[in-house]
Amino acid sequence: MMTCKLVLSALLISVVVAPSLAQFEHKAVANLGKDFDEQISDGRLHFVKLYAPWCGHCKRLASTWAELGEFFADDDKVSIDHVDCTVQKKVCSKAKIGGYPTLRLYFNGAEQETYRGSRDLDALKDIIMKTKSELLEETTS
Repeated sequence: MMTCKLVLSALLISVVVAPSLAQFEHKAVANLGKDFDEQISDGRLHFVKLYAPWCGHCKRLASTWAELGEFFADDDKVSIDHVDCTVQKKVCSKAKIGGYPTLRLYFNGAEQETYRGSRDLDALKDIIMKTKSELLEETTS
């Protein structure tokens, strides 16, 4: 009887948790992992969402983040990324993440800004274009 309850509990958890995790995955959004420092040091502007899958704000932002990834998919100077802080605890601890989602811009391995503005698609596009323009001016001057 106890084994049956455990199996049913595990099945229920997999049915509830798996779909919620899938909403964060998108082909145009890179899932950064334990090699985070190396990954954000490739010369591109990285806009990174550091999130937890159980967070309501993160869930609401997921589709907009995917759209943002699609918009910049063909831009070789920009990468739209995310880090699941429930999996990559060391990355998020080192980044001193205090709330979810945290949106950060990185360039050449250095944090440029923690974005605190509007989370609609146009505002997110604007901050990327502005930051990209500023960084390209600096590197070509």
